[in-house]
Amino acid sequence: MSLVHRVIVLNKPLKIRGFTVFQWVLIVLAVAGGFGVLSVIPKEWKIGNLGVNFIGGLSVFCVAFVFIGMSQMKPFMWWKNLFLYRLKLVPTQYLPHPEESIVYPDPTIVEAARKSDQFYVE
Repeated sequence: MSLVHRVIVLNKPLKIRGFTVFQWVLIVLAVAGGFGVLSVIPKEWKIGNLGVNFIGGLSVFCVAFVFIGMSQMKPFMWWKNLFLYRLKLVPTQYLPHPEESIVYPDPTIVEAARKSDQFYVE
């Protein structure tokens, strides 16, 4: 009879419905930002039959949700470094200081004679 043991993988983050806890916090902030934009813009402003406040709130949430989805593919530090290096806000060239290097090939290594170096007929 076999036993099934539950295994907890510690190097993977805790996910609730596919999102980490930090991403859930960002989703809540995105919803709050969308409602904030929805409440700030006057309701009388219209584009066609839709209010500008609804379009603005929905677009704020959608743009924020795209960035939350980007954080699932690559972590935020990767995106931050990408933008900083592309905008050249951090140095991209480093001047190394001279260091001692190893001598290659090492003169203390003695190679053994190979069989292919010997004659077949003696």
